[in-house]
Amino acid sequence: VFQPLLEPLVTPETLPMHPIRELQERCQQQAEGLEYKASRAGNVATVEVFVDGVQIGVAQNPQKKMAQKLAARNALVVLKDKETAAKKETEKDGDKNNAGFTRQTLNDTCLRRQWPMPQYRCINEGGPAHAKRFVYAVRVNTSDCGWTDECVGEPMPSVKKAKDSAAMLLLELLNRSFPDKPDGKK
Repeated sequence: VFQPLLEPLVTPETLPMHPIRELQERCQQQAEGLEYKASRAGNVATVEVFVDGVQIGVAQNPQKKMAQKLAARNALVVLKDKETAAKKETEKDGDKNNAGFTRQTLNDTCLRRQWPMPQYRCINEGGPAHAKRFVYAVRVNTSDCGWTDECVGEPMPSVKKAKDSAAMLLLELLNRSFPDKPDGKK
């Protein structure tokens, strides 16, 4: 009889996470750059949320902290919508463009075709300390045609993502230049 009365109504597991903290942890986990820009017009504070330089949330409130919280909540909604759309797209496409394992796919392709491992090279490393950007290039020495063209990836917030970006471009080039043979051999 007294058991339900003794159980807490709110526990750390059931307590919702603060939107600013949730957005911060999500961006840190995804190695994305997070930035808040606040401005004030009269007695209304406007806070914009930028992830990797792209504005994804904005909110206004007389209190700056409340505007920041609302902007973070709006940004989380946008990011979650993008994630669900991306998941649906990858489910539709299958494993064709699995960006999470791009470098591994490139390594597997090289091993399968008995080529040396791909060579990555840092092209550029810049930006402010809190929002560094890395640009990497990659190429492969194919045994029959020599070195491939060097593929330069997009600027990314982490070395791993920059290498993945370059590897994805090289994989597309290799798939065009060295299509699979009909007998299943590469």
